Amino acid sequence: MAPDAPSPAGSARPRRRAGWIIGLAVTALVAIIATVILVQRPGFTTNVTISLSYVGDDGQTYSCTYDYSTPDRLPMPADIAESMNSRDWSQTGQDIYEWAKSHPAEHWTTEDELPADDPRSTRADASWGLAMEEFVTFPPWQIDAGDGDEYALWQEARAGSNCEDGLR
Repeated sequence: MAPDAPSPAGSARPRRRAGWIIGLAVTALVAIIATVILVQRPGFTTNVTISLSYVGDDGQTYSCTYDYSTPDRLPMPADIAESMNSRDWSQTGQDIYEWAKSHPAEHWTTEDELPADDPRSTRADASWGLAMEEFVTFPPWQIDAGDGDEYALWQEARAGSNCEDGLR
């Protein structure tokens, strides 16, 4: 066999590798598109954005930003959105932190009952979440959805938010 001629085994291997790479690329592309669709949540509007920060006992500053959204079919009244967006939230992060420290969510832990400072523990997240419910409250509203009054509100922390970390 001439040195320049490809061997039968050698020519099949690159094709299999190329097929595997193409399959992986297509799978990754589908996953990215699905994630973008879920994140953008078509039919939802972000009505309120709240930025919080605090200085933890360790001296570090922790910060987080939350977006509150409603479905377009159940919109938040403009006056409520305006009042929440214009509110002074500058001390709220520190208040939430202090409250969460003194009201730990002991019963919200992982199955293995991990200590609160274990990075796998959900206790800090749960404590922060309970404190958020105490300090970030929206005035009630109802929207006639055709089959009765209702409303819906979704909260999502922006990427890079680390407020729960100071409680670990």
